[in-house]
Amino acid sequence: MGRRGTGVCRLGGHQEGYARPPYPGKRPIYIDQEIIKGNGKMLTVWACNAFQSTLNAQEYRQTLYRRANIVRDALAQVRGRGVDSMIDAIYGAVTNRGGLFITTIDLYPTKFAQASHLMLPAAHPGEMNLTSMNGERRMRLSEKFMDPPGEAKPDCLIAAEIANSIKALYEKEGNKTMAERFSGFDWKTEEDSFNDGFRKPEGIDSQGGPTGDLVTYERLRKQGNNGVQLPVREYKDDQLIGTEMVYADYKFSTSDGKAHFLPAEWTGLPEMVESQRKKYRFWINNGRTNHIWQTAYHDQRVDFRTKRYPMAPIEINPTDAKELGIESGDVVEVFNDFGSTFAMAYLEPDMKSGHTFMMFGYFNGNVGDVVTSWTDRNYIPYYKGTWADIRKVSSMKDYKETVSFKRRRYI
Repeated sequence: MGRRGTGVCRLGGHQEGYARPPYPGKRPIYIDQEIIKGNGKMLTVWACNAFQSTLNAQEYRQTLYRRANIVRDALAQVRGRGVDSMIDAIYGAVTNRGGLFITTIDLYPTKFAQASHLMLPAAHPGEMNLTSMNGERRMRLSEKFMDPPGEAKPDCLIAAEIANSIKALYEKEGNKTMAERFSGFDWKTEEDSFNDGFRKPEGIDSQGGPTGDLVTYERLRKQGNNGVQLPVREYKDDQLIGTEMVYADYKFSTSDGKAHFLPAEWTGLPEMVESQRKKYRFWINNGRTNHIWQTAYHDQRVDFRTKRYPMAPIEINPTDAKELGIESGDVVEVFNDFGSTFAMAYLEPDMKSGHTFMMFGYFNGNVGDVVTSWTDRNYIPYYKGTWADIRKVSSMKDYKETVSFKRRRYI
């Protein structure tokens, strides 16, 4: 905030991404709950795996499989009859029988892809040219150094193909108004997308400096790994000159130009979460861990990871574990009114009695299955905690003989 080493961060997470913002004339809606209710005809899931990352995941997953199978059964009836027959079958299934057509766009065929009817493979950084910006506003160009597998493409070019396909259909119908909404995606390369989306004609950006019109692939290429901190002020002596520190003049976009820090008092647990507390013994906290990346979408394909963590670990107080007959390495079931899941026990002295910590979003053992469906008035989900009971299921003798259960905390 005008001094080195200081700043403000929201401490948010990717899981909030599915809480849709409002758009003109409409309030945001709770997408997952609408799907559970049977609403919607098509669901497109792009670069995420809600089966592992959403709340109330067990009911959500069961509903999607059921509705997806309605479409799958309809398609089976017209096998070999061509695209037009498939389109009619899909439309009939989603319009008259409660089906849901699902498209997945991702790097890997995730668990969500098992319910999907259409999969569009995406390219990874290194398989494409990518401009990205990190938390210090530093933009870099990561250049392509290998071809993506098969027909995989960068996200921006997948989006362009979708838009152009829809545009062509509207043009065929003679609907110029809707065709215009999907115009402007004549991108052939990632650089076309960058130029269209980031670079702008003359003007001033939100920080009061020149716009991204100064930034080109070629100039970013010369900046190398150092990149440039946005917003870019000028291009001078063959270098992009960025902004090392924002708000150095202590002028903010508020009514009085000052930074406002507003109190946000904790109002207690939501009633839905509290209802589980009255029935079940353990507080099931959850979050990320340093040794598994995200939902293990890549790590689950690496033997080193899966042999070390074949199941999501859950840290339990040793006294609680002894009472339940649980040892480190045992498989336990975590269950409440919303569902059940499995985890691998880790006895942890720092864990308070009655409290646990379970790895979020793992491919084998999903804590989201026992998280409630509660969201706030803006449909931001309460996904980091729930109450549940724990019981021992089995003991993995061979696993215990090959893996250390030394504490994961570094002291």
